[in-house]
Amino acid sequence: MSRLSTWVVPAYAKLNLSLEVVARRPDGWHDIDSVLVPVDWHDLVGLSIDLAQADTMSLTVDGPAAAGVPSGEGNLTFRAAQALRALAGRPLAIRVWLSKIVPHGAGLGGGSADAAAVLRAGVNRLASLGVVIGPERIAAAALSIGSDVPALLSLTAQRVRGRGERLTALSIPALHLAIASTTPSSTADTYAAVTPAEIRDDSRSDRLAKLLSSGQAPQLELLGSALEPAACRANPALAHALERARGVVAGVDWWLTGSGGAVFTVTRRREDAEQLALAMRAAGFDARACRTVG
Repeated sequence: MSRLSTWVVPAYAKLNLSLEVVARRPDGWHDIDSVLVPVDWHDLVGLSIDLAQADTMSLTVDGPAAAGVPSGEGNLTFRAAQALRALAGRPLAIRVWLSKIVPHGAGLGGGSADAAAVLRAGVNRLASLGVVIGPERIAAAALSIGSDVPALLSLTAQRVRGRGERLTALSIPALHLAIASTTPSSTADTYAAVTPAEIRDDSRSDRLAKLLSSGQAPQLELLGSALEPAACRANPALAHALERARGVVAGVDWWLTGSGGAVFTVTRRREDAEQLALAMRAAGFDARACRTVG
């Protein structure tokens, strides 16, 4: 790929600091209430777009976390490139290069972040070519790709409600975190395993959003994902992995993000996060010290 024609951008992963499942919709989807933050664990996306006489599109996937990542239409990055073509309303020559660094199936939204990065960079590139696309159309295209994609279009903390389409930007203090990926977890299988008793709104996300927006540190009892019981039922290996992860460092609370299988903890200092990540890596987990973005 030509260095002159390719934009290379980071695709920042996300954490659900809190997540509640508040309703099951008639269409089979679930409504959630979540506080989502982008973090500086990221993939790299290279994108080349030019106006053309006929549509062409290619996707190349590599990187240390590329194993198991689809390279065709099953890849959300590919679907984002298709969405750009539809938004432009004219033939495009699109080449995408994806370097996977964020673990697959970790609940960190790596695929959604990749798709959001393609949309952000692609819309900017099309604007430079004279093809301007309105924000409402971009948001609709993002939701059609995946529920987490709209929230990741903007590199800021978000209160996420509905299926992912109801967004409220949050201004919050920077957070230091240690994040460890345990074992892959299926989002679809997890939501399918949610029981009626686990669908409720206990206002955790509302309270957490207000607390963070006032500049305060998160209260520990507000953190975590209500999907954890369903995720462990859907994948018993996850339950064992979480138990092992939580036993690595005594006295540290680890919370599942989204549908898993990554866990996180909030620390006061970067150095504390680095020490916890080091301990988790020594125990065999893919772990990093991270900071919120935006």
